[in-house]
Amino acid sequence: MPTASRSRQKRPAKGAARGKRAAPALVSALAEAAWSEADAALAQAVSDYEGLVAARGAAARSDAQALLGQALARAARRRGLARFGAVGSIEAYDPKRHELSSAGRAPNRVRVKAQGVMRGSEILVKARVSAVRAKRR
Repeated sequence: MPTASRSRQKRPAKGAARGKRAAPALVSALAEAAWSEADAALAQAVSDYEGLVAARGAAARSDAQALLGQALARAARRRGLARFGAVGSIEAYDPKRHELSSAGRAPNRVRVKAQGVMRGSEILVKARVSAVRAKRR
């Protein structure tokens, strides 16, 4: 009887073993497609920058700046990048998130001069900040 119960056990289908080997190829193909999309968005930003450099007049320059901003935002989004720290906002100073524009003692509060960039929880570029002086009474 033991041999009869063994023969009834399910065996993996012939294609099942192939699926495990195909998974890394699919992941690689998806990663390549993501890089390709990001490259295309970055190439568009480079092209739009050239349009900005060549723009004559305030209206043409404004339009070119808007196109460049859109292209850069698209490229950043495709790579999972996000900006943080609204320009002009006042925040508690965090040396992990902020880069001070002047040397000296670390302040309690800072004003954001330029946004930082992060991917997920990893900070790639710290927000540039300046110290906010406490009001004297």
